[in-house]
Amino acid sequence: MNIRANDFVLEIGSGHNPKARSDVLCDKFIEDDEQRGGRIVTDRPIVEADGQFLPFADQAFDYVICAHVLEHVEDPKRLIDELMRVAQRGYIETPSEIGERIYGWHYHRWTVNLIDRRLTLQKNNQKPQFGKLFHTLAAEDKHWKRFHITHHNLFLVQYEWEGKIDYEILPEAEPTLDLECPATLQTLLAPDGSNRGKNRWLPLLKNAVPRGIVSRVKSLLARLASQNLLSKVVKGKNRQRKTLQEILVCPQCKGGITWEEQHLHCEACEQHFPIINGIPRFRF
Repeated sequence: MNIRANDFVLEIGSGHNPKARSDVLCDKFIEDDEQRGGRIVTDRPIVEADGQFLPFADQAFDYVICAHVLEHVEDPKRLIDELMRVAQRGYIETPSEIGERIYGWHYHRWTVNLIDRRLTLQKNNQKPQFGKLFHTLAAEDKHWKRFHITHHNLFLVQYEWEGKIDYEILPEAEPTLDLECPATLQTLLAPDGSNRGKNRWLPLLKNAVPRGIVSRVKSLLARLASQNLLSKVVKGKNRQRKTLQEILVCPQCKGGITWEEQHLHCEACEQHFPIINGIPRFRF
């Protein structure tokens, strides 16, 4: 991800493993861990909100991370419009169609591909063919795990954008990946051209570090960043900071909100949003 030193960064669907570089977190399910791999992390400013109705002012952020969210939403166009509204640049990651075919997640509404630098989305009508077989292999079989990590580009869509997200929602019956086509196979197997060999083993090295250690290091980095200590050490200057009070708006009308002790209030919509355990909860 091309995040710059002074960027103010939002992460949508941050869940149990937010990026260390994210300044503000947003997750739709603060207390429901069903669709993630662990308990929610709340080690920095966080709000509970639907990515399709973000409670942030226009262009409040320099960069927005949206990993493993797009495939879940009811209306991907609305989510994509919201990403472009709140930030000028960002990163989107989803399972690929190949990942969906092999692993299968019944709660994913959309199948996503990256074709000629354009995101393509289709309603996900594929039923899991292999049950939990490959999930179990990924967890328990070192050979499959190594293959998955070193060929992660087959299983993931990774898309970085600036200014505009190029995407298309395709009809359900229209074919996408032609796995009989040599050109398609070549693109899938060597998406990064000559750099692929250099980067192939990096994910494996990252995965060798226990997840608990990674989470603790990320939390430490986030705390340092929140105090501007990390940016002073690394860059010799303060990173841009904004408080939630400065950037939060009504998720429906995008108008200003009034902060009170136990809730937020939008006069235009006459909506009240609770603050629970210090976290604004934008439910409506």
